[in-house]
Amino acid sequence: MPLSASIVTTFLPTVGALLGSIIGAIVTYRVSTRSYRLDRLRVISSWTKSEELERARISAYRELWRCLGGISTHSPTDIVRNLASVQSRLQEWYYDGGGGLFLTGAAEEGGSTKSSFFAARDLSSHDPTEIWQVFHALRRSIRRDLGVFESEVDEAAALESVRKKLGSYEQ
Repeated sequence: MPLSASIVTTFLPTVGALLGSIIGAIVTYRVSTRSYRLDRLRVISSWTKSEELERARISAYRELWRCLGGISTHSPTDIVRNLASVQSRLQEWYYDGGGGLFLTGAAEEGGSTKSSFFAARDLSSHDPTEIWQVFHALRRSIRRDLGVFESEVDEAAALESVRKKLGSYEQ
């Protein structure tokens, strides 16, 4: 029997270690699977929120775009006359419609959509070209936020076309 006791003493710790390793592997697998599911749920949740935010931003920016209609090269003679009414619509869109919630960037951050918005809303000018340029910067920011232009080349070509149109108006 002493041989059998020695086998048990050698075999029991090995079986215990093996059993512990198997249990540890199962627990690790379950924890990592649960962690993976939670991470996946967080990603899906944030993606859904991002999608909802983008849909809301697109809707808000469409309304903002409508507000800008009075400052257009379509009727350059009306740009100066329309400035005050367009700025009033911008103010209503920002606060009454809640559109200001969707503007990207900070007011102090040069080149941001929010800074372009405030530059247009607060502009005081009687120069149609200056007014148009400030409002164009806002339109460009909106397009950038929504990813409308495929490239800067497309935007530059459109901008040059408008500059020519305004240049012929001023002559």
